[in-house]
Amino acid sequence: MSAHRLTLRVTLLAVVAAVAAVLVTAGLARFATATTAVPRPDHVVVVVMENHSNTEVIGNAAAPYINSLAAEGANFSQSYAITHPSQPNYLALFSGSTQAVTDNSCPHTFGTANLGAELIAESLSFTGYAESMPYDGYTGCSSGAYARKHNPWVNFSNVPASSNLTLAAFPSDYSQLPTVAFVTPNLNNDMHDGTVAEGDSWLHDHFDGYVQWAKTHNSLLVLTFDEDDNNSGNRIPTVFVGASVRAGSYSERINHYNVLRTLEDAYDLPHAGAAATALPITDIWGSSGTPTPTPTPTATSSPTPTSTPTLTSPPPVPGCVPAQLLVNPGFESGHALPWTASAGVVIRESADQPAWGGSWLARLDSQDEILDQLVSIPASCHATLSFWLNIDTVEKTKRIDYDTLAVTLRSPTGEVLATLDTFSNREATAGYQKHSYDVSGYAGGQVAVTFDATENSNRQTSFLLDYITLSVS
Repeated sequence: MSAHRLTLRVTLLAVVAAVAAVLVTAGLARFATATTAVPRPDHVVVVVMENHSNTEVIGNAAAPYINSLAAEGANFSQSYAITHPSQPNYLALFSGSTQAVTDNSCPHTFGTANLGAELIAESLSFTGYAESMPYDGYTGCSSGAYARKHNPWVNFSNVPASSNLTLAAFPSDYSQLPTVAFVTPNLNNDMHDGTVAEGDSWLHDHFDGYVQWAKTHNSLLVLTFDEDDNNSGNRIPTVFVGASVRAGSYSERINHYNVLRTLEDAYDLPHAGAAATALPITDIWGSSGTPTPTPTPTATSSPTPTSTPTLTSPPPVPGCVPAQLLVNPGFESGHALPWTASAGVVIRESADQPAWGGSWLARLDSQDEILDQLVSIPASCHATLSFWLNIDTVEKTKRIDYDTLAVTLRSPTGEVLATLDTFSNREATAGYQKHSYDVSGYAGGQVAVTFDATENSNRQTSFLLDYITLSVS
């Protein structure tokens, strides 16, 4: 070979190597961008419900708790399952592939990549919790209301039996949860055999404690459905709620593979199956820059959930950690604390005085009743106070303000800093209406969010309050 040709060959090889290095670097940069755009929660709990379309749940008054999660979290209006029937969708969500399964047959065994195995390989942890499974490590196909077809992790030889637990093993100390947990209710509670209302109540009773904890403990709940009822193009409800989630309704099209990719990116895991080419969900996080959700107006009146409830989500301020600051916002503890309240203000709902969500609410209807909670608003944050209000009155005239409810911000010593609104018997409503107020001007200080009712007549007006939030971003 001539010296000239040798020199040319070396030069070409050097150029190719340089180009390859640039491409690899660019590829790694893109990968780093994708993975770092999703925050790393301490814990994620994924709950999978059954066989209902988006419109059967979101906006349905029979599901007040799920709609409250949609209001305080990221509600995906264009979320889709992969196929029908149930089992291949669970496999897709867990492993990025239906594994060529097209029915609900049992048993199956696979050794391919999946979220559980990926987590364990990185010295993280995974557990699947199945309601009504007879015992930990059970591999049978069915038992009573338990169905293995809804528990994908059982099918993978690279996920140990120790990761297959009954729901009874779900820890009450949430700090003891694995890195990622999957939960499948039994057939009665996942809306497969039971009703929407029954599934919604089950979800509240089992997971509201975790949801409230997650908001202040860098953790996340993902609620999704396996498939729809074969009537809505397989469009299903999917909601993310917890720390760093920016509330709003998001209209990008996602499916089970996008959800799996997002969980994998959160922990810098490899990508299983079709998750490798799916886009992660990056626009819902408080740390991900300017959001791109569907615009959600700050409605000051809307009926008890017949439409998707949403919260306003301004772009986050750098350094401000998105959060919901008020404790016991829906009074589902069954008592007022840490609210300061007049005796008897927190009540269980009745047919005449229903809650907006859950089973409890606050009712102010006697002379000089008060409800307030002291809260610190972090400096340099956008802050929004929101609540749902139903005004029920037996006053015969709507021309005079006999009974009033003042919404104020007060100092820790009781001084009125601002009167945000005043309601009266003249504004009686046929159901709950949402009211929202920008209170960013009080960031960096302590304020008491106060509701003060005054009755000036023998005829009663009840001011029913539910799901009071003070969100910062």
